[in-house]
Parts: sequence; C-alpha cells; structure tokens
Amino acid sequence: MHSSQTEAHQLKEQQEAIIAGPPVLPVERPCRLGDGILLLPEETQERLRTKARMSQEPIHFFIPASGSGSRMFAFLEEYLDYPSAERAQNVERFFSKLPHFAFYRKLPLSIQNTYSSGTLQINALIRYLLDEDSLNFGRFPKGLIPFHIHEPIVLNAFQEHLVQGYHLTQGPTKYHFTIQQEFKQAFIQAQEELSNLTKHQYELEFSTQDKQTDSFVFEQDGNPLQADDGHFLRRPAGHGALLQNLSKLKAPYILVKNIDNVQHYTQHQESTDNWHYLLGLQTEIRTQLRGFQSRQDIEGLKEWNEKIGLFETQQLADLSTETFVELLNRPLRVCGMVRNNGQPGGGPFWVKNEGKLTKQIIEKSQLMTHPQMSQLLLQSAYFNPVLMVLSPCDLQDQTHDLSQFADSKSYFVVEKNQDGKKVQFVEKPGLWNGAMARWNTLFVEVPSDVFSPIKTVLDLLDFTHQVNKGA
Repeated sequence: MHSSQTEAHQLKEQQEAIIAGPPVLPVERPCRLGDGILLLPEETQERLRTKARMSQEPIHFFIPASGSGSRMFAFLEEYLDYPSAERAQNVERFFSKLPHFAFYRKLPLSIQNTYSSGTLQINALIRYLLDEDSLNFGRFPKGLIPFHIHEPIVLNAFQEHLVQGYHLTQGPTKYHFTIQQEFKQAFIQAQEELSNLTKHQYELEFSTQDKQTDSFVFEQDGNPLQADDGHFLRRPAGHGALLQNLSKLKAPYILVKNIDNVQHYTQHQESTDNWHYLLGLQTEIRTQLRGFQSRQDIEGLKEWNEKIGLFETQQLADLSTETFVELLNRPLRVCGMVRNNGQPGGGPFWVKNEGKLTKQIIEKSQLMTHPQMSQLLLQSAYFNPVLMVLSPCDLQDQTHDLSQFADSKSYFVVEKNQDGKKVQFVEKPGLWNGAMARWNTLFVEVPSDVFSPIKTVLDLLDFTHQVNKGA
C-alpha cells in the first residue's frame, strides 16, 4: 500500500476509534492465588534459580528508557507555580534531605556551601535542578538522572541497570534500551564512564520509537488537528508501539523491566534471585511443552497444567492435533506479580478472549473508563511490577511475527492538553497489555522487595535506594 494511502487508512481507523471511545474489555475477574497466580515452594524456586545460574542460554534485557524525569520533579514545579501548605510539606522534606540524593553531588560547590550555611533559597534550587540551562531534570530522561551514591561516585538509573545485569550473568549481558534520539549520545557517554570505572564492557543496543507508529491528534469533536503547513499533527502512540522494537531482538529469552525499577547495588540480591527464578521457570516450561509436543501428549499436558495453571482448563478442551501444536507454539511470558499494596497501575486479570478465558495484564485506566468494571480493581490482590521473562520464539526456536499475537481492539483513548486546549489520540495496546494478549502467560507471585520504582524524587529516600542513610 502506498504511504499516502496507508496514512489515510490509519487516520480513518483512529478517527473511528476516537468517536467510538475506548473498548469495554471482557474482564471476568482478577487473578488470585490458585486462580491465575502461581506460588511455588521455596525449594522449587531454589532449584529453578540453580537451573538458571547453570544455563548457557544467551539473555537479553529490554528496557524502555525514553520517558522523561519530569514527573519525578512535578511537585517541585507545581510548588513554584501554585504554592500551598500541602505542597510545601513535600518540598520541605525534599529540601531537608537534599544531601541524601545522589544528584546533590552534581550541584556546584557554591550551591552545596550555600545549602550547608542555611542560606540557599528553595526556589533558586528548584530552578537550578529543572531549568534547561542548568541540570535540566525537567526534560532529561529518567534513566540519566543520578539515582544512587556509590562512594565516591554516583550512578544514574541506566548505569545501575548495567552494573546489576553484569552481576546477574557474571559476564557480558546484552541490553536494548528504547530512548529518545536526542539523548543517545548522553547514554553512550554514561556507558563509557561506567566502563572506565568498572573495566567491564556492556553490549548495548538503542532504538527509538518508529515515527510511523505515531498516532494522529484529534480535537474533542473528533476532527484531526493540522499544523500550519497542512500536515496532520501526530504524537507517540504509547509503549505499545515498542512491540516493533521488541520484535527485532533475536534472543531466546528477553528480560523486561522498567528503567526506574532498580535498587541500590547493595540491595540487588533479591532482584537477582528473582530473575534467576523467573528465567529457570521459563526454560523449564519450554522443555515441558517441547516434550508434550513431540509426544503429541494432550492428556499429559492437561495433567501437568492442573499443577502449574499455564492454560485455563477450557483452552485445553477439544484440542485437535493442529490446534494443540498452535497453542503450544505461541510466544510465552512468565511474569512476576507482587501483592497489591495500593500501587497505581495495572494488574493480572482473567479476560474472555475469542470465547475462552485467558490471563491478561490490564491497566487501571482501562477499567476506570467503565464504572461496571472499576469495582474489579477493588477486588484485585496483585499488581504488575513489569518483571517478565519472554520467549518470543516457537518451540523450534523460530522467531514469531509478534504482531500476530496482539489484540488491536485493546487500545487506549488518551486526553492531553496541547497549546492550551484538550486533544485526544489513540494509544496502541500496551506492550504488556493488549500487545501480548495472545501470548501464553504464567503469573507467579514474587516478593514485594523486587519492586521499588521511582515515581517521585522522594522515593529515592527509600531504604532500597540508600546506603547507611537514615532517610
């Protein structure tokens, strides 16, 4: 199809989606322990960790790192624009704990001395942190913001991921970071600085979100917005657009996590153990499925599935030889789930897909759009921390076309302010939401300690990000 025809088709398709509104997802119930969530005995977990440690299979990290750090510092910006007693409380805590933050070491000595003497003005500090001609944390990618103090140096989130990944495999680990193109050189420089310090080499790949996946922008009445030059305005279509980036990785196992979920190196052991557990479980499941496939053992699969719960029972009913092979050969993901302690975001649910129940990760925003669904959030006992081991290949290690396993109908309709007016656009099904809707999925309970994301800068005061600091 010609590019102009493709664009016209995409525009029409997205306009119809905007007018129709977000789809009502056929969510049945939250996944619970024993009903979609697997918890294995500690001795089994340790056996799987050992299996992963002994494995020679190459692994590849996939880490979305294009998001800016602006949300981390949003409350500081809001305090400058709209001061209030409530905002002042958080700002005062931030200010009083300033030396505990790794980026304190990046402040000029003149500012540090002014702070020590008690004469530093809060507003001046905030401006220095956020303004483009200073540290520019208001625009900088979150991955490049200093997170942790490692005396006498500091590491940003990106560097900490490299350090801990190297420890995970005791050798070179491949990394793929999705970034904004304008910051690529800054990421490369951060990697070079780390290599000079550690004397380790890191195998890195970078990619950006393909502009062809950007969504058209629409006014509230559903009409597309046009720029002065006549071109239609477009915006990035959410992390679901990264499926294309993920599809290009040639690796049997891909570990996915978010850039801001990384603990201080001194606290990393739990995370390392968790990765080994999930990786060992993924490899064992693939071995089992290969055996069932080679033996055409449908009854054996059903018996094994009763213990592990990879498939809903109905999925295994009335399998022909053809549907049996097709079911087993789908891409496979093993996803760690933590107990829900009120975190914002998605969780594991049972969803009716093509008449059969499957396990899906559903975002809070997808349920909140529909009042009849929002009650399900209150019933959800688990939260998705984005800790997953993917096997994107079939059981013969042939790479799938991952787009064939996405649910294009599971999109988001997003509202934003642009130039002072509300606009709407379609976000593609999230990378671990609708983009993986037809993957074989196993949810397993993992300890909450492996999840310590940085949503605001104050989260860096948590013990998982500090060393010998009574923050």
